[in-house]
Amino acid sequence: MIIALQIIALIFSFSMIYFAVIHFKRGEIRKSEILSWVFIWSATVVIVIFPELLRKFASTFLVTRVFDLMVIGGFILVMSLVASSYVRTKKMEKKLEEMVRHEALKKAKK
Repeated sequence: MIIALQIIALIFSFSMIYFAVIHFKRGEIRKSEILSWVFIWSATVVIVIFPELLRKFASTFLVTRVFDLMVIGGFILVMSLVASSYVRTKKMEKKLEEMVRHEALKKAKK
C-alpha cells in the first residue's frame, strides 16, 4: 500500500514539474517562480523516496508526528502563497485603476 502511494506521489510530483516547465516556456510564469516550483516539487520527490529524512527532521524540531510537520509546512507554504497573490492583485488593481483614469481623461478631452 505504501509503495503504491509513493508511486502515485512521484507521478504527481513529476507531472507538476512538467506543467511548471510548460508554463515557463509559454512565458506565463517568471524565472523565480519556476525555480520555486521546481524546488518544492523536487523536495517532494526526495521526501517521498526517502521518508526517513522527514522523520529525522521532525524529531529535530520536537514534532512528534511527521504528519503534524507536514501540516505545519503546508500551512506556511499556503500562507506565503496567499500573501504573494494578495500583493500581486493589489499591484494589478493599481495599474488597472491608473489605466482607466488615463482613458477616461482622454475621452473627456475629446
